[in-house]
Amino acid sequence: MIGRLMELGVLVMLAVSAAAAQGVVAKSASAPRFQDYPVGEIFRGQPAPPVLATAEQRRYRSRIIDGVLNGEGVWNGSWRNPIKASGPNFAGHYFVIRWGCGSDCLMMAIIDAKTGKVYSPPLSGAGTELYVPMDTLGDREIDFEPQSSRMILRNACKVARSECGVYYFNWKDDRFTLVKRTLVDLTREP
Repeated sequence: MIGRLMELGVLVMLAVSAAAAQGVVAKSASAPRFQDYPVGEIFRGQPAPPVLATAEQRRYRSRIIDGVLNGEGVWNGSWRNPIKASGPNFAGHYFVIRWGCGSDCLMMAIIDAKTGKVYSPPLSGAGTELYVPMDTLGDREIDFEPQSSRMILRNACKVARSECGVYYFNWKDDRFTLVKRTLVDLTREP
């Protein structure tokens, strides 16, 4: 009897594991792709000077201006495999400029090459509008492409070490819209 119960328990665990594995595959297969969010054209002209409208934007003016004019902090590809680039690197005519702000701190600005307007990154808040809330204890990754309006933040946290996970955004009408998120509980022991 005990042997039969153990055998049944093993079968149930295998079935649950198989179902969970299929769910993971299905989730990753349904993740928004860059090609699902194409942009019409890539800007190739002289970029407009950045318009620094807030106190925080003015505080980081050197980073923002150097990014637009000299390509400092401008990269293509993923966070793990960045490729130094000059010119707009996101959604056709935007610069995504990123820089560190101390131990495990990340700042980012999005600048329209046509108008010079500076925008905040996704998940940032008032007063810290250029701060990107990433999990400081995990591997951070930000993905975007010049020919797509999609941006992915991996290991981003909406609130300090809570609501963390992978966030998929679409840039449309001068703002980020959340397309999908997959949350991970970072407060639990593995």
